[in-house]
Formats: sequence, structure tokens, C-alpha cells
Amino acid sequence: MRAPSDSPAGVLRVHTWGGRWGRALDSAVSRPFEQATGVRVHHEPHVGLALPPSLLHALDTGERPPVDVVWSNSVPALNAARAGHCLPLDPTRMPVLADLRRRSRPDGDAAQSVVHPYVVYYVLGYHEEAFPEGPPRSWDVLLDERHRGRIALYPHGNGLHAIAQTMQGGRIERIPFEMEACWSFLRRLRSQISELEYSIGMEERLRARRLDLCFRALPNVLAFRTDLPVGWSVPSEGTADTTDALWIPRGVPDAVRDLAMRYIAFALRPDVQQDWCRQLGAMPVHPAAQVPTMLRRPDLPAHADDFRGILHIPESVKAEYQDVWERKFAEIFA
Repeated sequence: MRAPSDSPAGVLRVHTWGGRWGRALDSAVSRPFEQATGVRVHHEPHVGLALPPSLLHALDTGERPPVDVVWSNSVPALNAARAGHCLPLDPTRMPVLADLRRRSRPDGDAAQSVVHPYVVYYVLGYHEEAFPEGPPRSWDVLLDERHRGRIALYPHGNGLHAIAQTMQGGRIERIPFEMEACWSFLRRLRSQISELEYSIGMEERLRARRLDLCFRALPNVLAFRTDLPVGWSVPSEGTADTTDALWIPRGVPDAVRDLAMRYIAFALRPDVQQDWCRQLGAMPVHPAAQVPTMLRRPDLPAHADDFRGILHIPESVKAEYQDVWERKFAEIFA
């Protein structure tokens, strides 16, 4: 990410991801926003869930941030809000905020400055050549000796905690206070795992048949499916979910802040939501946006406020305990 500087007039800088994620934002949100407003949108791509050092430095020092809108996972967004690093979203300038489902706003004070534009579901991605009998139906397949050394998780086991807790007989409602079941399952899983990586470049390992299974957010698996024989399933025990966030970093000048709020409000319009979530494979938070076809299935929720089939941990709990869980995961997988 470039060093901070004042945005030229009529230019908005947006923190984004690459791959399918960035292409969907560009096609469904940023280019239509440019056409509707005449404001040029410049994407600043980044890999991973943690915020980049240049943005963190600007937030910590009060300098001008290197971006005007942050599109990030909910956890760093909530942590930024708790630290006072987010500008409040003005509902009088963004009336669409009142139309969204409950899941669009985080708990507590963060609801004033952070909005969740969609919900993402985790799935079990699998190479179809490794499963000629059909999709795996249980998370227990991760422990199958046949797949040892051919399984990928996200760094720190991100997203897997609720599933691990359930698979070892633990109760979801006891997270975060009683999680020995989660850690026990991860200890059993450790020798099975070959990769703790994000999805950029994973296509090559799948193409080379070095991976049989990958625990991924659905948009990542859909990207793999573009030119690889990769399928996905929602195992019978249920799956986990996550949300991403849109927010404005403190230090953005007033004139740019207004453009940033217009951009976020635009992204939440039902027609924009519908196209964006269709391209991603995510659940929209605007009730008037149609649910993408691939999500209309009995083992997934019917809408963003539905938790059918979901082993749900509140985003506020994830944000509070992320560091603790990462240290425990590192201890297990050292």
C-alpha cells in the first residue's frame, strides 16, 4: 500500500483484496459507483485479514490514512472501532442503513461506525478426483488417514473454532469460556494439515493434486471452480460463518469522508448488493436483494438473519478473543 497522501479531487481510495473478491468489488460496486457519480475509485489491494502496517501506523499516530474506505473482515474493523479509529456513519446521509437486516450492524458502539454488507459461509472444498463417490458429508473426513498431508486451513485455523468445538462434543454456547473440546480436535487434526495459507496461489497446488481438501470461505472455492474440478459441501454437522465490514478510517478529511459515505451507501443498495453477492457467493444484508442461486439450499440459511445450519460465534466474541485463540493455535501447531 502506498504511503499516505491527500486524495486528488474526485478520487476515492478503497482498501480491498485481490482475486475473485477484488474483481467482484470492482465490477459490482466501484465501476458502477464511478459511472453514477463521476468519482474515480482506486483499489489498494492487500492479502490477508490483518490490516496492513501502513494503515495501522496511520491509525495509531493520527496521520492521514492511506485509504478512504476500508473493506476488511469484521474482526479488525471491530478492533479499530473499539480503539476509536473509525469515523461514525451518518444515517441522515445514509438512509439505506435503516433498511438493512439486523446482521448488518455489529453489537455495541461499533454499530455507529461499522456496517457488514453481507455474510459469508465457510465450506469444505474438495478435489473431485479424490472423491469419486461424491461430496464428503462430515467434517470427520479431515481426520481420514487417506488425506493426511493433503489438507489446507487458513492461517491460525481462522473460521474453524466452532466446527472443532462441535466435532469433539463441545457446546457452541460455551465458547469462549470452555474450549478444551476445540483444542482437542485441533490436536487430532494437526498431523493431517499440510498448509495454513490464504487462497491466492492455492489453485496451483490443487491443479498439481497436492491437496484433497481445503477449508475455505465459499467465494474462494467458487474461484477455484472456474477452471478446476473442485466441489464444495456443507457437512451434516453444520458450518461456520463470518462477516466482512465497510468503514471509514479516522483522519480522512471531511470532503473525502462524504464521498466515502456515498460509496458505502451505494454498496448497500439492493440492486448493487444483489450483483455483488451473486459474484461473491455471499448472503446480502438488504432484504430486497435476491439471495444468490448457489446459496438457496436446505443446509444453508434463507437470509442474513437466519442461522439455520450455522455453528455461530458472534463477531464481537471473535474480535475479543482473536489474539488468545491465535496463540493457542500456534502452540498446538508449532
